[in-house]
Amino acid sequence: MGVAGTLIVTACSSPAPATTSAAAGATTPAATQAPVSTVIPAVAAATALASSATATPVVAVAAPKPTIAPTAAPAPAAPTTTANSATYAPSTPEPGTDIPQVSVQFGMRPYADNTYFIVGIQNGYFKDVGISIQPEPNGLKTTEEQWVSLLLNRQVDVNSATCSALLPSYRTTDQLKCIGLAVTFYGQAMLANPKLHLKTLAQIMDEGAPSFNDGLKQALQQLDGKQIYVPSDVPAKYFAEEPFNLTGLPLPSYTTMDDAQMLLLAKSDRLDVMFPDGAPIAETMLEAGWTPVYDTGQLLKYGPGGVDSPLEPLVSNNGWAATADYINGHQTTLLRFASVVFRIFATLNSDSSKYGSYAPYLNSVAGTTLDGAGVQRTVENLDPFVPFEQQTKYFVDKSSAEYYQNSFTALINSLAKDGTIGSGITADQVIWAAPMYQDLVQYKTKTDALFDQAQGKQLSDDKQALLDKAHQYYDWYDFLDSFRCAQAALT
Repeated sequence: MGVAGTLIVTACSSPAPATTSAAAGATTPAATQAPVSTVIPAVAAATALASSATATPVVAVAAPKPTIAPTAAPAPAAPTTTANSATYAPSTPEPGTDIPQVSVQFGMRPYADNTYFIVGIQNGYFKDVGISIQPEPNGLKTTEEQWVSLLLNRQVDVNSATCSALLPSYRTTDQLKCIGLAVTFYGQAMLANPKLHLKTLAQIMDEGAPSFNDGLKQALQQLDGKQIYVPSDVPAKYFAEEPFNLTGLPLPSYTTMDDAQMLLLAKSDRLDVMFPDGAPIAETMLEAGWTPVYDTGQLLKYGPGGVDSPLEPLVSNNGWAATADYINGHQTTLLRFASVVFRIFATLNSDSSKYGSYAPYLNSVAGTTLDGAGVQRTVENLDPFVPFEQQTKYFVDKSSAEYYQNSFTALINSLAKDGTIGSGITADQVIWAAPMYQDLVQYKTKTDALFDQAQGKQLSDDKQALLDKAHQYYDWYDFLDSFRCAQAALT
């Protein structure tokens, strides 16, 4: 479904309610879909559990029932490579100072680092910049099996995403792009039942292992003969197998299983070693005393660093994604969308009570029983949000292990080498979050210069109102509309 019609409102004022979505009966060309039977899961920060797998949520606040994405097969596919899919076209500000009203079909996967958008929806942040999330009230709940196909078939405009999970689709289309990085996921953990009394990699290293390889080998040898339960997705495969490859140990016996079933078996003491996909499940098991024999944080701390490190592909980012055709038709909408994300992160950082309003929705879609403190603990321990001020590690600091070209190129190369994806894919083909971040930075820089010019100037009441509004948008990270209003105030 495409973006809705535009309604112009008063200059730099709080937007009026958005128009409804595209007219009934209107169609949008569909791209080649991922087969419905193909599972393209992603490393994420929680898991969608069957209600029978967990206890009744402890949070007393009622959450609205989520709108579930349709399960019917998508429409027939259309050609996938277009003139729009090669390069991001930088945004052009709308003329004047009015804020366009746009409806965005939006899907969220049921994870802690995928549902923070609910804070912006419930607090009116999207509406503040002219965006109406559809379907009301909270967009779609999408699953691992659905979200890639829903994007490709234009059934959602934007979906929360793990960027690496877009790669398999490049066998047939170059349409899917990651357009924002929200977290680096540290929640991958190989967990052992506490009754086994195993040691962690960190403990072995701190006890004086002569080298990282020796310490890792000692840690992994504890798993010899154990049945290990793991997810089936591409990034999970690398995390589960690469430590064994590094040490020259044979791969253990793996059983692929979703988190809901792993949790059921763990609760009934019927498994010894598990690698859950979701951070709240990992956090729950850690709090229950399970041993992290190794995890992303330990590997990156004690292992070899640098962009050529075999551990570099373990840097996994979650954010949000869209098709190239949608992006290059709606750049300014997506810059405003990004501004809301950064406003959400600033809000959660300054007022942790907002996690309390976040928890009921997460519990309602994920089957977890977290309160606000539990959601905050999960996020801070396993996948901390990266605010606008720290996005430089992704897009500016080329020496950072988290710089998008370093981490994503390493992952692409490793997956292409073992045949999981085709060859020839580049980080810049997939991570359009980089040029979109630069777009935001340029608007911020221009606005800073305008604010400097405004110092000490006597403005008419209407011009001063525009300048005040420019400061308001700036504080909301909406540097696009801050620039538009500041420019109008000084001309």
